[in-house]
Amino acid sequence: MKIGNKISLLYSGITIGLVVITALIFFFGASNYTRDIYFSYLEAKAHAVAEEKFSEDELDPVKYRNVVIRRQNSIPTSKELFINLADSAAARRQLMRYLDEDEIERLFDNKPVNFEEGEEVGTAFVYYDNTGTFAVVVLSRNPFIEDINRMLLWGMLLLVMLSAGVLYLISRLYALRVFNRIDQDYQAEKMFVNNASHEINNPLTAIQGECEVALMVDQKPEAYRDVLQRIAKETNRIINIMGELLQLAHARDGYINKEKMQTVRLSSVVEAESKGNVLVNVLNDFSVNTDADMLRIAIHNLVSNALKYSSGNPVSITVNRPCLTIEDRGIGIPPADLKHIFQPFYRASNVGAVSGNGVGLALAKTILERLGAKIQVVSHVDTGTIFRVTFS
Repeated sequence: MKIGNKISLLYSGITIGLVVITALIFFFGASNYTRDIYFSYLEAKAHAVAEEKFSEDELDPVKYRNVVIRRQNSIPTSKELFINLADSAAARRQLMRYLDEDEIERLFDNKPVNFEEGEEVGTAFVYYDNTGTFAVVVLSRNPFIEDINRMLLWGMLLLVMLSAGVLYLISRLYALRVFNRIDQDYQAEKMFVNNASHEINNPLTAIQGECEVALMVDQKPEAYRDVLQRIAKETNRIINIMGELLQLAHARDGYINKEKMQTVRLSSVVEAESKGNVLVNVLNDFSVNTDADMLRIAIHNLVSNALKYSSGNPVSITVNRPCLTIEDRGIGIPPADLKHIFQPFYRASNVGAVSGNGVGLALAKTILERLGAKIQVVSHVDTGTIFRVTFS
């Protein structure tokens, strides 16, 4: 099973498990609450029944009629018992049909008792009358609890099933998105390391070859000087690669020094590039709050890249709020290579013998994105390339 699916199932399982536990807690809590409410109504009914039976000779007709109406409007009962407690032993025998020993003792201690008898529920309490002391026992079948519990149960099941489906889809989309992003980063880092190793290995191999040739036989000083010059050239190449890698690593870590942020005008940033075969055109100048040093590195890399592949034609830089455009009339970039040009060490298929490390564009894009700008490229083979940087 793919790791994305495993993460999705694990996340879904944990979340759905918590939903089920929460639903069960709610179900049992609601069921007990409904049961307690029904018992409170049953207790009120029991008192109304007792008052109707024992208070007829004590109340005037109007009050007694109100007692009867209250009893009639309360919940229905299946059985109503009035047990005289004068004979304790006989009363116990009758009460034991419904109550256990502990409940009978509680009743005799003048505490109301709620109990269950098969499919029925009941309540019992001691009623004091001028004719004696009685245990009032009232039983009722509670269809409401069953109906409510059944409704709650089906509701919980439906909720869990819908939650399970929605959570699985969300977790799957999230897990696949995260996993794909991790996989892309891993593949990019893998390619980065492979390409970096290759680029550094080439000059090192050249240096090693020059040293081995120089040590094979004695040569004239001029020959050793040529060897050292070639070694120095390859050493500078390694130094340049390492410097670009350090800059790229620094840009990719996402760190921006707040203390170096300042407001600069774009015209002043591109001014350093206006030399040689580079033409600067300021149509609508504007300012940006940025790290000026990092921005200069990014723009310099874009301009250097344009000059390298311009086939000797002029490179133009245009400042027109909110964009900076760098355009060359060089060899262009093949369509198949366009989507890869910002990958470290990637070089287009038509660069030929033009030297380069393939780090400049990757570094420029990384810096510009860290500074909040967007870079776009349009290119046609044998026509030229346009890099457009948009500042927010």
